[in-house]
Amino acid sequence: MTESQTRYGQGLIVLLGLFAFASILAFHNITDGDLWGKLAIGASVWEEGHLLRHDVFAFTQTLPEYIDHEWGAGFVFYGLLKTFGPPALMILKIALAIGALGFGLGTGRKQGCDTNILLLLAVPAAACILPGYIPVVRCHAFTYCLFGVTLFCLEALRGGRRWPVAALPLVMLIWSNLHGGFVVGLGIVFFYAAAAIVLRKNIAPMTGTAAACALVTLINPYGVKFWQYLIPALLNPRARITEWGPLPPLAWDDFWGFRLLFVLTVAAVALGWGRVSRKNFYGLAILVLTAFMGWRARRHGPFFGVAALAFAGPYYAGAALALPAVIRAKLNPTWAVGILYAGLAFYAALEVLPGVSWQLWAPVGEDPVREADILSRAEVKGNLATPFAWGSYLTWRLYPNIKISMDGRYEAAYPESTFALNAAFFDHQGDWLKLCHSYKVDFVILDLQQCRLRPEDLTAQGYVLIWKQGNVSALLCLPAHAAALGEAARSLPPFTIDPLDLKTRPAPLFVTGPRE
Repeated sequence: MTESQTRYGQGLIVLLGLFAFASILAFHNITDGDLWGKLAIGASVWEEGHLLRHDVFAFTQTLPEYIDHEWGAGFVFYGLLKTFGPPALMILKIALAIGALGFGLGTGRKQGCDTNILLLLAVPAAACILPGYIPVVRCHAFTYCLFGVTLFCLEALRGGRRWPVAALPLVMLIWSNLHGGFVVGLGIVFFYAAAAIVLRKNIAPMTGTAAACALVTLINPYGVKFWQYLIPALLNPRARITEWGPLPPLAWDDFWGFRLLFVLTVAAVALGWGRVSRKNFYGLAILVLTAFMGWRARRHGPFFGVAALAFAGPYYAGAALALPAVIRAKLNPTWAVGILYAGLAFYAALEVLPGVSWQLWAPVGEDPVREADILSRAEVKGNLATPFAWGSYLTWRLYPNIKISMDGRYEAAYPESTFALNAAFFDHQGDWLKLCHSYKVDFVILDLQQCRLRPEDLTAQGYVLIWKQGNVSALLCLPAHAAALGEAARSLPPFTIDPLDLKTRPAPLFVTGPRE
């Protein structure tokens, strides 16, 4: 093949890959539980012009000051929803996922790696980052993309370019107001700066850029208090939250892509080490760090996908040279990669595309949909005990009439004592009724798939069972509310509202209290 034919073929391969990856991303159209809480924060900015400084959604004890390190993501989410409707959130998710891969691939090209090798590596790398982009849409979706941007800028700066001196602080300013994962990028920037000092090369631009990146993180709605909140939050082990737990070495789950990419990359480095003449030790250190992060906390796996695409390519190329000469002589790399991508695109068109929908779903089982319908139709007011994962959805659907006990904002809004109090109640452990003794709990929603607390435990304490959705969820209340909720349950229509349709929301959207 001529050079122009190779480039044309590689361009076609990229289009096939984009089609397959975007189809898979669009197929996953279930909303994430944390989205609702971020929309609530975004609504306070868009509709009232200011951020919440104190929590108004919970009836339990909250922190004296509410500092949300993801406020910018909520601002973006609500702005897109308000301006363009729910499909905009799906488009944002797809764009950020493709951006993460694109900047990883661009960084890989800076290592001088062959495009065909990178396109081949992009397949397991895409599988590795996919868990970060399955739900619609989480704040960390920004982080994996901006991590790729940061690596791209740092490698350009290390190579002698000067535009990253201005670009990196701007990236860090935006990132630090979107998601706490910016600390990973900031740490990588400081690693490059420290290495520059040790090697006595590019000291001024590297250290100056690192200092600027650190300083811009103080440009946020909370000032220095942002870091006073963030440092303890970063050190919180979150032992009860699965995605923060270590990844088991052998399992079939959403993180199979990380395990596959890890094994392939270790093998590639081992086989290709002697054939790579110019080793990027910066990149090797980042590969080790991100692999460790992925094994230590499964939600960090996508970092390794971006890092592998950025820095592991030369070792894959070196490993490919270990193939027998007769195979390498007969194999056309562009054709081989093209056939692989054509197969992936064909599979996506046949098996994935028919299930793609731009309609975002919050289905029964994923969220307490019918229970929220009943409470909303009854127009009751009071305090609702909520499982950790469902609190944000119920806030979005029911505030200001209903206040919740707990939601996914965790250490941003609640002291550890509130988390423990709520967990003991739903786990039916110890003094589990302490929540009801400490506060008037008018309503309880149970996640029957996760909670040990059963409806009969509550009916024994005087609560009335209003609704039970199979083995999925249940709604109970105090006797004073039973008549209103029972009537609402009996007259419940067979369909629910679209929680992302802002026209179905009562006005005012949020009553957020004073601006103190």
